[in-house]
Amino acid sequence: MSPETDLLTRLDHELGGLPAVPAEAYLREGRRARRRRRAAATAAVPAAAVAALALVAALGQGGTGREASLAQEPTAPTSPPPAIDYTYDPDFVAPEPNNALEAQEGLDGVDFFTTDDIPSWAQEYGNHGPVSYAPDGRLWVAPDATVMRVIVDPYTYGKADGSPSIAVEARCTCAPEEMTDDVVWVWTSPSDGGEMDIPGRATDDFELWVDGATASWQGRPSISERYAHFAGAEGGRMVAGAPGVTLVQQEPNADLGSGRVTHTRAGAAQVEYAGRTFYVVGVDPEEGAPWYQYWPGDTEPDFASFLTMLRGNWK
Repeated sequence: MSPETDLLTRLDHELGGLPAVPAEAYLREGRRARRRRRAAATAAVPAAAVAALALVAALGQGGTGREASLAQEPTAPTSPPPAIDYTYDPDFVAPEPNNALEAQEGLDGVDFFTTDDIPSWAQEYGNHGPVSYAPDGRLWVAPDATVMRVIVDPYTYGKADGSPSIAVEARCTCAPEEMTDDVVWVWTSPSDGGEMDIPGRATDDFELWVDGATASWQGRPSISERYAHFAGAEGGRMVAGAPGVTLVQQEPNADLGSGRVTHTRAGAAQVEYAGRTFYVVGVDPEEGAPWYQYWPGDTEPDFASFLTMLRGNWK
């Protein structure tokens, strides 16, 4: 791991709890450290690492566009994209305190519009996401995006008031090159920031991703921390992070290999929740708060293999 990647990893985890700031300041979402992706061939093969893009959807500052009545669907790609076959369980939710969300197909009931070009207010550092909020409060959909599923108001889910927000699963040429089917996930709010990512890092479940992506903004622990976290202020011993989670085995002095961000302690654990296995790593850096990262159980065939992966080139 290069010093640049090491620093980005550290910033990503240590700045997650900061309050919302203007979109220009969201550098922490600019280049999220790569994480291992589930292998398609077999669960016994280590998951391949993919580069993950995470950046804030631009906040609306002004502009006009075609009305939704003139374009009921965003402009479709010129050629049919590959079929999506994400293995997600619509009944699975992360441990409490979760954001138990329900996605809907398409943009039914959403006041949206699109434009032929990308407005300046929908860009950040020259880039754009599949959606953004316009200054009039409506949702702008990029001309190169096709929205597949949405979750309305995930940031204030279940509340009667608060800032509007939306989470979107879309095909868009704005997706990272590594995502061959051009699928991106994004949630955004005109006043509370947002995030964009690609499927397949820690989960292929859109609803589960939105739960994790909104956690820090809502003052909730991350999904990883809800699976397992340090038992106390000292030592690397881990404990189950929420009711319903069972800690199966752990390594209180996990070896993270060479080239990692310097830390005072690290622990690893295998847990079970809702009939599934997960691996969790906790890291307490020399500066900043502890952070946690989880992998699906089929990332490695067993806990010993997972620990071996940690000593190698984990992402």
